[in-house]
Amino acid sequence: MEDFRMRPEERISWSLQGLYQRHGYKKYRMGKFEEYELYLENKNFLQSRQIITFNDMDGRVLALKPDVTLSIVKNTHADRSSSEKFYYLENVYRFHKPSGAYREISQLGLEYLGAPDPFATGEVVCLAAQTLREISPQARMQLSNVSFVRSLMDGLKVEEGAQAQLGEFIRHKNAHELSAQAAALGIPPAAAHMLSQVCGLSGPYEDTMARARALAITPDMTGALSLLEGVWAQLKALGLEDRVTLDFSLLGDMEYYCGLAFQGYVPGAPRAVLSGGCYANLLRKFGRDIDAIGFAVYLNELSFLGGEGDGLDADVLLRYGPEDAPDQVALAAQALRGKGLRVRCEMCPPREARWGREMTVKEALSC
Repeated sequence: MEDFRMRPEERISWSLQGLYQRHGYKKYRMGKFEEYELYLENKNFLQSRQIITFNDMDGRVLALKPDVTLSIVKNTHADRSSSEKFYYLENVYRFHKPSGAYREISQLGLEYLGAPDPFATGEVVCLAAQTLREISPQARMQLSNVSFVRSLMDGLKVEEGAQAQLGEFIRHKNAHELSAQAAALGIPPAAAHMLSQVCGLSGPYEDTMARARALAITPDMTGALSLLEGVWAQLKALGLEDRVTLDFSLLGDMEYYCGLAFQGYVPGAPRAVLSGGCYANLLRKFGRDIDAIGFAVYLNELSFLGGEGDGLDADVLLRYGPEDAPDQVALAAQALRGKGLRVRCEMCPPREARWGREMTVKEALSC
């Protein structure tokens, strides 16, 4: 079957797995269940804290997995001298607030664990950009470096507890409320003004980078921007910089994420279809002195894009009767399929199916 006959998420998933394999990533496979303790200890990393659990026969509390990255981090053998590169295609189970029900979500993802150097880090971002381009030529990516904002807060002597509060206002680009909260926390007006500038620090690369450079007050902020510059050069070298913008309000969960962060959007999908970044802080929680970067593609979101071919179950309904020998039916169907047609063989027309045309075995053999 040609790929244009597939649903969008099937076609894209098939193509992307090939892309990741060509870059040396191997498929990671896991079961549907994981010990609940893994998720209980890392609930802040999850999109939803509501998890489906049950008791196993040996008394353990298991959960239907709401996430794949945690399982990969738990089981990785990577270290700073030997990396591991995985991609996965798994179903995860999450609570959907708008509907008030749990959903099974098809998720495709990619993870690099070890000590990613500037090239390896950039390669993951480039693969994310290629992933979005495969989904839609009109896809766009927002790129950030969480360390830039974290270092700015550290440089302004913002207390750890206040950083999370202010980070929420930055995420929502709410400069007014950020300034008010900063004043309530006793942060000097000049420092509050610098923080509020981050809310509007987004847009085309050249302009946004120039404004970010003017805001950098610590060596770590400068280093964060230098990493972004290297990634941008890699994107540009591969012709992937089109539709990529900088947005420093993209922070993720600052407890877990550090370094690069990015999200991808496509026209027709109501939410981000791709999300990723560096998550060394998560690995530290597992006692691992390594870094990691990866992203996930939410295939369910692609169902909004349409494009399910012609909507038919078959091009031809091949009708056969008691008088038709089974071997002749098989030959007739094979002849039609050899012409690139989708053929459904039935003695009686199915009520729910749709097809382009109907043929008898005799008609098919005489074509």
